[in-house]
Amino acid sequence: MNLRQLQCLCAVVDANFNISRAADFLHATQPAVSKQLQQFEKDLGEALLLRQGGRPVALTEVGERVLGWARRAVRCSGHIKELGHVGASKGRRTIEVATSHAHANYVLLPAIMAFRRRCPLLSIKVRMGNPDEVAGLVRDGMASLGVTHRPNDLPRDTVAVPFLSSSQLLVMPTGHPLQNERNFGLEAIARYPLVIQSPSRPQGAQVARSFQKAGIEVKVTVEALDADVIKTYVGAGLGVGVIPAFTYSPGKDIGLAVRDVAYLFDPAVSVILLRRHGNLKKYLFDFIAELSPALDQSVLEAHMGASV
Repeated sequence: MNLRQLQCLCAVVDANFNISRAADFLHATQPAVSKQLQQFEKDLGEALLLRQGGRPVALTEVGERVLGWARRAVRCSGHIKELGHVGASKGRRTIEVATSHAHANYVLLPAIMAFRRRCPLLSIKVRMGNPDEVAGLVRDGMASLGVTHRPNDLPRDTVAVPFLSSSQLLVMPTGHPLQNERNFGLEAIARYPLVIQSPSRPQGAQVARSFQKAGIEVKVTVEALDADVIKTYVGAGLGVGVIPAFTYSPGKDIGLAVRDVAYLFDPAVSVILLRRHGNLKKYLFDFIAELSPALDQSVLEAHMGASV
């Protein structure tokens, strides 16, 4: 067996046994992933996956046991890579960050620019994904840290450290009736088409849940991937949307108006994702402090060392 086979097993499980999605994550072809898994089972002499119609649907009992060791091996390889990055070139260091589109644009960018001024030889690699994908990258050692909303399913070997709580804003075209609506609440918002994130994502689920709890039906015209797409579609007149305050800029979002809806929707909480019992280099602690000065090394180490 080899590391690639272990990576393929982890990726297929994380993709809910969808080979195509796992292949995309691994930057490989679907046949290549299937071949790696078949060879893994042949080398081991045991079936790892239960299949229906030739497609994997679940892990066997042996597969469940192997998965735990596979995850550990993938994480260890990530630690070894980090050591290699540090020693490969004198004075050069690499930080691999997994993040969402909104956090890359509005949270990470200023932190990266500030840190680069202090450490001009620093190399930063940014990998994009939704919160669950970001958590998977961190767990498997493919990223040094993650910056995103708290994922729906936090992996057991990953810790989420809150660092930003952002109130919610209702975004609408300038001059929209809701801009000066007096009887303003969920009922008023529901009178208009809504552009939201997919309910499969934390932010979209949170907004949908608020209307559901109030027993109010809404007409969703577009399910968008992130706040920038929401603003684009709102600006095109397709409805109104709810976005975290950190994603709105009066100087850049021309033609859009916002209204504070913090009392209607829970805040959007952003977290830093780290591997439990991980070993961070000093410059990683310094970079995280650029995102949130309150998260010093002692605080982060306490989170990483905490029991599950």
